[in-house]
Amino acid sequence: MKKWLQWAGPLSCLLMIGSCFLPWAYYKAIDDTFTGFHVTRFPTGNYYGKAGMTITVLTLIIMILMLIPRLWAKRVNLIIAGLLVAFVLRTYVIFTGELMEGDVVKKPGIYLIVLFSGLILITSLLMPALNQEKK
Repeated sequence: MKKWLQWAGPLSCLLMIGSCFLPWAYYKAIDDTFTGFHVTRFPTGNYYGKAGMTITVLTLIIMILMLIPRLWAKRVNLIIAGLLVAFVLRTYVIFTGELMEGDVVKKPGIYLIVLFSGLILITSLLMPALNQEKK
């Protein structure tokens, strides 16, 4: 069980980065599908930005900190994992919010980033306990 939890964190990080490339939402108004890296500007001027870049950078930092066997790295990792969850929830609300019913079709990628951010936070919480048991 401990061995599985040790690799669940980095695996969740890799799957999170992969989820940024999957379709997140389809917008009928502009007939386009958004991913974490492909976002177009709406005719009204709204632009959601490339949230996949921020998610990828935060996830890479978390993955590196998971591999460092120091207590300070685990504490910093918890803070950054919390920021990642907050940013992912913000991204979910922005990308799936709709003015008219049926305008936005949610795709699997948007659900996966929420799922994997939660898994990353849980594994970040459990990693310090695993390292303490080894000593």
